[in-house]
Amino acid sequence: MDDDDARGDGFRYSRLIGGAEPSLPHASSRADAVVDSLARSIVSGEIAPGDPLSVSALTERLSVAPATVRAALSALESMHLIEPRFNRASVVTTPTPAWFVAVAAECVGLSTAAADLGLARATDAEIAAFTARAAEVSRLWVDAEQDQVAGAEGLWDLLDMLAGFSRNPHLRTLHAAKRRALVFGIRTLSRPRNPAMLRSVVDALVAAARTRDRVEATDIVRDLYTFVVDGVTAT
Repeated sequence: MDDDDARGDGFRYSRLIGGAEPSLPHASSRADAVVDSLARSIVSGEIAPGDPLSVSALTERLSVAPATVRAALSALESMHLIEPRFNRASVVTTPTPAWFVAVAAECVGLSTAAADLGLARATDAEIAAFTARAAEVSRLWVDAEQDQVAGAEGLWDLLDMLAGFSRNPHLRTLHAAKRRALVFGIRTLSRPRNPAMLRSVVDALVAAARTRDRVEATDIVRDLYTFVVDGVTAT
C-alpha cells in the first residue's frame, strides 16, 4: 500500500464542504491504514459488492502480516462493510434496504445524542463555525442535478461537527465510524432526493443551533433519518 493510500482523505467530495478533514481519526497503526484503504475502495466502488477479500491475497497485495489483515477485516465487519463466510474469504457487503435500515438505526441514536450534547456544550465560536459550514452544505443542495452523495456527505459533516462539540470522545469516535457504511448505502441504494427539502433541513438545524434548542435539533435529526430511509425503502 503506498503512502498516498494511507493518508488520503477517504472521500472525494470532502473538499466541497469547506476542505474538512475526514471524520475518522488518522491511521495510528498498520491495521488502521489497511482499514482506511479498503474502506475507501469499498465506498467508492473500486471493490464491488460481493468481491472476496481473502487474508492471503490482501497480505501479499498490501505487504503486511496476516494478523494485520485479520484485524482490519474484523474492523470492516464491525462497520458493516464486509460479511464473513465460514471457511471462505469474507466478501464485500451487498447493500439491501434491510441492511440500510439497520445501519441507519445505529446512526440515528448516535446523531441525536450528538445534536443534544453538542448544542449543550458548544461554544459561541463553534456555533458560528457550524453556521458557516451549514451555508456551504446548503449550496450542495441547490438543485437535483448536483451530485447528491456530496450533499449527503455534507449533511453528515454537520452532524459530525455536533458530535465533536459534545466533548465526549466516545460519542465522537462511534459517530464518525458510521459514516462510511451510511455513505456506501446512500451511494448504492438511495433514490434522488428533493434538494429544496434538504436545504430546509439545513436551515432548520441552523436555527435550532443558534437558539440552542436541543429538543428541536434532535427532532430534526430523527426526521432527517426517516427521510433518508424512505429514499431507500420506498417503492
